[in-house]
Amino acid sequence: MEDVTLVNKYVNILAYYFKDKERPKCFPKRMEYGGRQVTFSETGLRHPTRKGQRMVHVFDMSDGEADYRLEFDAEVLSWKLIYIADVFHELAA
Repeated sequence: MEDVTLVNKYVNILAYYFKDKERPKCFPKRMEYGGRQVTFSETGLRHPTRKGQRMVHVFDMSDGEADYRLEFDAEVLSWKLIYIADVFHELAA
């Protein structure tokens, strides 16, 4: 079960790059949000999409405790935190 919090705010991201055969790819490593730093330990889906004329790259990331959806606007080079999903582990009775 997940508890999803819609955020839809710009955040600061420390990104790292690695080389692909065709071109470099960018993935977020750490985020500053709400006065704290979140370090991502897992990468989920990553896909480009269009919002009007803009190219936006969507990232699903996790810090091991919660899941985060981020959008990177390739035109203005900004990152936006779309939502946080806290994952609750239910114990078997």
